[in-house]
Amino acid sequence: MVGKSGWVIAADLQEGMLQKVKEKVKGTELEERILLNKCGEEKIGVSEPVVFVLLFYMVHEVPNKEHFFNEIGAIVKPQGQVLIVEPPFHVSKSSFEETVRIAANTGLIVIESPKMFFSRAVVLKKA
Repeated sequence: MVGKSGWVIAADLQEGMLQKVKEKVKGTELEERILLNKCGEEKIGVSEPVVFVLLFYMVHEVPNKEHFFNEIGAIVKPQGQVLIVEPPFHVSKSSFEETVRIAANTGLIVIESPKMFFSRAVVLKKA
């Protein structure tokens, strides 16, 4: 997705998860193109502008979603996209809809609700 010169920022609160990514890409051409970022308890800590954010099976764990989506909105470039994917066994339809509403209130616009196996998903775009 990022082409020959793009970067991927892998951000996680858990150091162990970042180490798993590091181990998987070690010795591959991707090793030099993935920046590992350990998040703080209440801050993602990424300041680089990005064109795409994948939030996979984790938004339901964020205590302050409004603050979180404000931070996401601050790093996403204009016309950039955010894909939220959540597990239906942890996130009810109404909870997912509430998450989407909070994201929309921070300036992200719903552009698609893709069908994903055993998941709730939405693609948002920064205006």
